[in-house]
Amino acid sequence: GSVVWNTMFKVKERLNVHHRIIACETPPMVHVGTCTKQNRCEEDWKQLWWNRMGRFLLDGRNPQPYKDAVERFEKLDIGEINLDCWRAVLYIVKAQSAFDHERKLITCMADDLTKYLIVEPTSGNQRENDKVIESFI
Repeated sequence: GSVVWNTMFKVKERLNVHHRIIACETPPMVHVGTCTKQNRCEEDWKQLWWNRMGRFLLDGRNPQPYKDAVERFEKLDIGEINLDCWRAVLYIVKAQSAFDHERKLITCMADDLTKYLIVEPTSGNQRENDKVIESFI
């Protein structure tokens, strides 16, 4: 009971921290050969990420899941970002590699809690189960 809830709350808090990091850390801009104003392109990219993607992900009233935020994000006015640079960096953003950590953490938690809850505890298994759960806490 309490081990499951405690573990889930701890994982949820770690995921919230991860979302804040994603919102604040702009993915690196990929400049292409046709980009003649790289500094301006880079500045607009950073502003667009923080002001829009950051807001989509962290909005206190309506935070968006990453997939939904990306769908909204790709429809925005891109300012002076070179169109080819935009396509290149959007490819990276759409790959969702930033959220691999999230999927791994949730999967690991679910697998470990399943092992903890399904195995009939004996003195040896209980110690192993406690170690698994302590890794989350």
